[in-house]
Amino acid sequence: MKFLSAILSSSTVLMAAMLAASASSHAAEPGEPEIQSYSLDMEAKVSTDRRTNGLSDTYRRPGAEFTVTAAHESGFLGYLQLGTVAKESFPDGNKTTAVGALGYRWGKPEGWHFGVGAAQEIFPGASVELHDNELVYAMGGPAEVIKTNFDTTFGLLEFGYGIMEARYMLVLSKDFRGNNTSVVCGTAAQIAQIQGDLTFGEASSCYDRGYRNSRGSQLLQVEAKIPLNGNTRLLTHVGYTAVRNFSFLNTLDYKLGVIHTRWGLDFEADIVGGSMRNSYYANTPNTAMDALKRIDKPALMASIAKRF
Repeated sequence: MKFLSAILSSSTVLMAAMLAASASSHAAEPGEPEIQSYSLDMEAKVSTDRRTNGLSDTYRRPGAEFTVTAAHESGFLGYLQLGTVAKESFPDGNKTTAVGALGYRWGKPEGWHFGVGAAQEIFPGASVELHDNELVYAMGGPAEVIKTNFDTTFGLLEFGYGIMEARYMLVLSKDFRGNNTSVVCGTAAQIAQIQGDLTFGEASSCYDRGYRNSRGSQLLQVEAKIPLNGNTRLLTHVGYTAVRNFSFLNTLDYKLGVIHTRWGLDFEADIVGGSMRNSYYANTPNTAMDALKRIDKPALMASIAKRF
């Protein structure tokens, strides 16, 4: 089961839309037609893998997303993204996710600029039921069944200078994408079972810490899109995710790629990956619970996007 990642490519789109709206809108002179004071942008995208903060949402399989961004010249904006995910990472769901956000931005596009907002990420139908201690339950001891979903609420702060963008996010919901003791430690037990580890050492150490949630997890990202010529940009990104009460899940992620625009399409190729503090937890069982796949494994990704 996947533990990390979060919305964070969404905040890049939010800031870009706000910058575009503030740069292109101005009050009309007397006798001139009124200039539209808002922008509405849509993008459809398919990719060989859908990743968030270096970790695959689609179990390292192809994915798709559709994004709508609305920005007003006052600085207010709204954002909605629909995307595909895998049941291996988000069990019992319908293989979809949605991210909605509202925010406000101020500053100068070519200089310092800032933004604040809040976002909600949902995974319709996705949830998991595990005991608060599967090892105790397996030995016949008392254990409570905990039902956990993966929906997450974020507070967001953005700041940047010119093409450099940074964003900080704080998890406000009870859990960050389902990270609590029943899910994290329960999955460690599943990994041990698939690997044939009869000691269940990682799971035992995890459960020994007591029951915990992950509200207060933090994410920091810095990236830049550097123009190479009129149609091509170099994308650089580095991020860090700190999962509260589960520091062994903390992950450093990176992305380096090229975006080329031609025929009205954006062609992108990236090298992406993540480095989790304890790589044991980057293993994700398949739906049959008989094999594992590393969702943080470095990969070459390709995508095609169309803006409307």
